[in-house]
Amino acid sequence: MKDKQYDKVFVFHGYSFEEAVGSADPLNDAVGRIAMNFGELEEVLSSCINHLLGTEPEIGLIITSEMSFKAKVHVLASLVKKEYEINELKISHSDFKDLLYMCTKSEELRNKLLHSSWIYDHSKSHVEIRRRKTSAKMKHGYKQDEEPLTPGQVLEMADYIITTAMYLEDFFIGCYDNYECLLESVIHA
Repeated sequence: MKDKQYDKVFVFHGYSFEEAVGSADPLNDAVGRIAMNFGELEEVLSSCINHLLGTEPEIGLIITSEMSFKAKVHVLASLVKKEYEINELKISHSDFKDLLYMCTKSEELRNKLLHSSWIYDHSKSHVEIRRRKTSAKMKHGYKQDEEPLTPGQVLEMADYIITTAMYLEDFFIGCYDNYECLLESVIHA
């Protein structure tokens, strides 16, 4: 007989992905890409903030590492606004505002997907996957929303997020000759 009913300590068992679950599920893969791509967008935001602050990389990361995504967007918006006041940048302020919109939309998409539960409905001729979101707010009370989503649609959301990161980095590369990303995501041989 076990002394404890639950094993509360997390332990790596060394299984490969294929050994643990078999072949990948398209929806799980797409949702995973949402999380990974959003992490990349956060890193780009941190690099941009650090560049504008002109601090050493470690100092910049100390400042941004504990900031929420929304705080990073707000700080970056304020810093770039100040830049437009004192410098002439190669890319229009209107284009930068579009990037801020894309950052905010990326967070909305991420939160929408990662703070949901999923229904696999086998009652139809094909399996339908629906995203479910429940909430209980003072103003509206309990609310449950469901939305059918395909893995392809979720992948399009992930692509939007990584495209936002690429556009933001391209903006900084286009405006600042000495811009460098703080934490590289891809290391080449």
